[in-house]
Amino acid sequence: MGLNEKIKSIPKDKVKSVIGFIVFMALILKVFCNVTYLFRNVTTDTWRIAGIKHENVDMVYIGGSAAYCYWEPLKAWNDCGITSYLYATAGIEAEAIKAYMKEVRRTQEPQLYVVDVRTFQYYYGDGGAEWGTRNSTDNLELTSSARYGMLKEYFATREFKEDPDRLSYYLSIIKYHTNTENLHSSLAWELMDNDKVFPAKGWEWREAYGYVEEPQGFETDIRADLLRNGKKVLIDLLDYCKDKQLNVLFVVCPYYITEEEQQKYNLIRDTVKEYGFDFLNANECYDEIGIDFSTDFYNRNHVNLFGAKKYTEFLEKYIMDNYDLPDHRGDDHYVSWDEEYLKSLEDENLCSETVTNLRLDVEKGVTMAEQMRETQNFSEWYTLAEDDRYTLLIAAGDSINWPQNIAEQRIMESWGLNKESCRQIRVVNGGNVVHSNEVNQDLSRDGVIGIWEDIPYHISVEEGEVSILVNEEEVLSEQSDINVVVFDNNYRRVVDVVSLGNGEDGKICFYRK
Repeated sequence: MGLNEKIKSIPKDKVKSVIGFIVFMALILKVFCNVTYLFRNVTTDTWRIAGIKHENVDMVYIGGSAAYCYWEPLKAWNDCGITSYLYATAGIEAEAIKAYMKEVRRTQEPQLYVVDVRTFQYYYGDGGAEWGTRNSTDNLELTSSARYGMLKEYFATREFKEDPDRLSYYLSIIKYHTNTENLHSSLAWELMDNDKVFPAKGWEWREAYGYVEEPQGFETDIRADLLRNGKKVLIDLLDYCKDKQLNVLFVVCPYYITEEEQQKYNLIRDTVKEYGFDFLNANECYDEIGIDFSTDFYNRNHVNLFGAKKYTEFLEKYIMDNYDLPDHRGDDHYVSWDEEYLKSLEDENLCSETVTNLRLDVEKGVTMAEQMRETQNFSEWYTLAEDDRYTLLIAAGDSINWPQNIAEQRIMESWGLNKESCRQIRVVNGGNVVHSNEVNQDLSRDGVIGIWEDIPYHISVEEGEVSILVNEEEVLSEQSDINVVVFDNNYRRVVDVVSLGNGEDGKICFYRK
């Protein structure tokens, strides 16, 4: 009996039952997926990953926040006719790169993949990457085989101090079923089907600015090993790219790099080139890019729109010189790209104005510090120093001669000092006391300050000896009743050091060394 005869011999009621069961299970699966999408952590990353289904691009840029803060797809379109998309999530883990390539290939046939390798620099092997792993996988389709493949690789290559709740990674509703606040999120409801067009091809405007020093002394020819199984994950990725004959450019975008990190990138570069792929470390091209760390960043690891513009122009030129991507400008099928670009110019103007104002506000602190150092009037000095640009490190000795001037008394009181104060430590930011010791208690204090919270300080008032160190350097001008070090949070440096004593007229004697 042939196959057709066998099928015809099956009772119709049984066929209907099987079809009904299949339809029922499909509905159950859809409802389960929709509920999971509704309750999981829904962010712009979720939206960005879902949005690629609506695109048809020749280039996909894969990475973490160092992708969607650096590469501007619509600018590259206007400049070169490149169609590209940012397939990226914050905190992406190394295992996710291959998974993301697989997921991209479900809906796209890009001629070029650009892969940010910074994730291999920050590879963790002790379970410390839970957030990045969940963010990387939770943003994918729940039924994605690439998602399950990434989790399998993650658990196989990582080392854990405690056995993780593996089932909650695969079935993320277990982790997020209590996220009832999502019921009030319009974005969560819009992404309940995990399907929504992302504007600007994955790019995000960041209205932020931060002063960053240009990194120095990181250049080296030394190669350093990656952490734990990081190289194994990299080689697995390269094997996949070679096996699938993918065209891949591996990149490192400009940021506040260290020598130790450069050593690891040297190893990554060698490994990538051994497989015949291209590698570009933009930290070796600051002059060519024209990057200015004092104006083009919003923190040490990310550029603002001014830095992104320079990086995009640099990378698009490199791509046009080394890869044969088509120029789609003028093609009627890509009219929407022109329309989106014109819209992006409006957004750019608004963002540019905001970021410029933020930078000017930070730079204003330089002028304020100059005025602070020049004034001999304590009240004027205090008015400038209480700004949130500055952190005050205050150390009082064995006794305080309390001023008779009421205005000056109130300044002392705003720092939490009084007539009986002695051996006192205060840390004040923007006029707010953020640390205060008890009288004759906790006579030393160690901490960190600055916009990146990376500059160490030490204050000691033990046995009448007053000491204040910033970045391990003694900065106290001279010991008196009260000693104050003014630290500029944005520029991360000491801008004034003053001593306060009691003058003959009952007012504070305000002086510097």
